[in-house]
Amino acid sequence: MSNRLNEFTLSDGTKIARPVPINDDPWGILSPIKDTPWGKLIPVVDGESFSHAVHGYPLILMRVIGPPPYALMKKIPSNYRVCQQYEKCIIFDSKICHPCPKVPECYQPPNVEHPELIALVSKAWKEGRYVIIVIGEEFNING
Repeated sequence: MSNRLNEFTLSDGTKIARPVPINDDPWGILSPIKDTPWGKLIPVVDGESFSHAVHGYPLILMRVIGPPPYALMKKIPSNYRVCQQYEKCIIFDSKICHPCPKVPECYQPPNVEHPELIALVSKAWKEGRYVIIVIGEEFNING
């Protein structure tokens, strides 16, 4: 299993990350977090909108993609925010050790399974990258 997301930068500079589907599951490696607070914030978009965006026409995708990544970080419920290592960590800082644009790499979300997958999503959001799930047929205008 890959431990990363495929990353794209659209013609307008928008950064996108998406998992590769596994066995017809569009969530791919992110399927275990689908029903977590993080998974519920990941937009599901149609393949046609995504294809248009990849081929230089991002407006259609941007209309359906939802809030920017930094805004999604703020929507994580409070009981899932503070790093689970807060009592043991010597560098814990309550101002940044939660989903935010300055969240440290060592952040571990509390009360969840698969924290490594949530770390992937958190890192992408921190980088300003939208994480999306693409469903439906995609097209390629180059052949």
